[in-house]
Amino acid sequence: MAEGQSTTNNYGTRTISIVEQARSTTTKDFELDKVIQWIRTGAGRFAKNITAVREATEGGDLDRASELKRNLPAVMFSGQFAKRSSKDITEHSGLICMDVDKIEAPSSKVDEMRFDPHIVAAFVSPSANGLKAIFAIPKSVERHAEAFESAKRYLATYGLTADESGKDVSRLCFLSHDSEVHYAPDAVELPVYVAENSTQVYEKKTPQGGRIGDRYEESPNIRERSVAILQRLGWQIQRGDGDRTYCTRPGKSRGVSGELRSDGSFFCYTDGASPLEPLRNYSAFALYTTAEYRGDFKEAAKSLAEEFGEKNNPIDGRDYYNKNDSKEEEQEAKPTRREEIIGNLSLWTGGDEYPKDLKKKIIIRYPVLIDGLLHRGTKMVLGGGSKSYKTWTLLNLAASVASGTPWFGHDTVDTGLDVIYLNFEVPHLFFLDRSEQVCRAMGLDGVPKNLKVWSLRGQTNDLSIVLDAMKERMNNGCALLVVDPIYKALGDRDENSAGDIGLLMNEVEAIVEQTGASVAFGAHYSKGNQAEKDPLDRVSGSGVFARDPDTIMGLTAHEEDNCYTVHSALRNFPGKEPFVVEWDFPLFSPRKDLDAGKLKRPGQKITAGRILSEIKSVGGQGVDPSDFVSSMATKFDVTNRTIHRMLKTLSDSKKIHKTAGNYFLTN
Repeated sequence: MAEGQSTTNNYGTRTISIVEQARSTTTKDFELDKVIQWIRTGAGRFAKNITAVREATEGGDLDRASELKRNLPAVMFSGQFAKRSSKDITEHSGLICMDVDKIEAPSSKVDEMRFDPHIVAAFVSPSANGLKAIFAIPKSVERHAEAFESAKRYLATYGLTADESGKDVSRLCFLSHDSEVHYAPDAVELPVYVAENSTQVYEKKTPQGGRIGDRYEESPNIRERSVAILQRLGWQIQRGDGDRTYCTRPGKSRGVSGELRSDGSFFCYTDGASPLEPLRNYSAFALYTTAEYRGDFKEAAKSLAEEFGEKNNPIDGRDYYNKNDSKEEEQEAKPTRREEIIGNLSLWTGGDEYPKDLKKKIIIRYPVLIDGLLHRGTKMVLGGGSKSYKTWTLLNLAASVASGTPWFGHDTVDTGLDVIYLNFEVPHLFFLDRSEQVCRAMGLDGVPKNLKVWSLRGQTNDLSIVLDAMKERMNNGCALLVVDPIYKALGDRDENSAGDIGLLMNEVEAIVEQTGASVAFGAHYSKGNQAEKDPLDRVSGSGVFARDPDTIMGLTAHEEDNCYTVHSALRNFPGKEPFVVEWDFPLFSPRKDLDAGKLKRPGQKITAGRILSEIKSVGGQGVDPSDFVSSMATKFDVTNRTIHRMLKTLSDSKKIHKTAGNYFLTN
């Protein structure tokens, strides 16, 4: 069970002890801020020794590397010590150093930890083939071993195995040098769980609610009670923050199967977790009843009566649900589905209840994936007309996120997590060919290994089935899931029905919630003149398609050939001005010289850009307007007057000029 704390502290001011080298027992005390500064800057005489350690390790001379390390200063992150000995600790720091050795790309793992709420610091080890992760834990020497076990289980969600030496409260950690050290002194304490077979004495709660179930849910340690229940059922408690914690069902070693909330309620995402049912929310009392009494609320209430019932009153039906103990009223006592839903609705938040660390909570829960455009855990739609290269553009998006390279001029965050592309439309081998072409044009060294193409054409269009299969297969997390095109996932639903599309968006939302990934999907524009429509009304089908996502982007034909105006509507970022891109197979390139407002209109036969292209094609001699006007009017089936008007507009805008009677491009 958990200690019951989710406190946030300034760990930078915590004092920890250092010895000059591994053989020394004399300690000196410094604040954590100072130690992290040394690691980041490499200041001090030990920096050269770290370089020597890494060179020896890389060269295979491990004996020399080990000897050099023993001469490095070493930190005891878990507290202040009178001398280097666990029995001489004077105060625990509320920190624990978890040591992970012999892993590939440790800096990438450090990057994965940058948004973790419980990790105060993480950096590459002196040998450069491992990492150190400093967790926030309870300030308790007695609970240090339990904290180690919790941190070890937590690290396993990163696919990492911690060295058992961290159990020792006086364990030394050699100073390292990592200019990209992760440091979050305002981290949140990691909940610490006691072994399942231990006994926890709960504080008695003065009865307040009208029902035993209400009083149970009002207990101050209700989250810890639910944790204990889930662990008895075989669930693993994984990563989370003070508001929610992700859990893995029995029989699985990793992945998110359920979500525990701070009020003790639990949402089960998956099947295979009996007695809990998939896609069902349980209040804390419902979880207790289901797990311990197979859903018999009356028996569950009886079992809690001694702790949460009235001491001097006989136990009858009123103590269970404020009902008499008749058979009919006992049936009425069982909450209806509607009552259960209402009972599990979240509370509203008053102005005096806003968290002080609101911005941090947003960053932790919804880290940025594409700068200025998209957060993790949100949805995005890319709309466009037929043959507007939506699939190519989404593939470019997927490759950009997978490789951490810019997309449409916006930086992406290199998470190292998988990007999964659900291809419902293009034959698999053709799609793989497209992937290679896009990555080659982007200048990448092949297709990123974390870009996973999942071609499901003709196999299934049920997103709930796809989600279950995806959760079973995922072993590297998911930063972005692309569903292309979304209409292929409709099944028997009507794309013009707000109710049907609402259900589809709920399936997409389930993917977002259960994986923490962003979900992007492509959608077709409706028929007709798009230039006359609001950008949000261009997507075909129900308006839910265009209003549910958090990021809406659209490709609308520009008056220039092969050019498109990109509009965006952003729920969680400041607005962006429309811009123009030109198709240059297999990618779009920016056209900053074009007016984004010049959209293609019905019956439009010639554009200013075509006039400029024709003038450019004749070279340095320019064009004689008397010949040029008539030839262009004939070629594009317009009047001479139209060509004269366009030449004047271009001249007034200084894009062309007249010299010796001929028109030339203005440089």
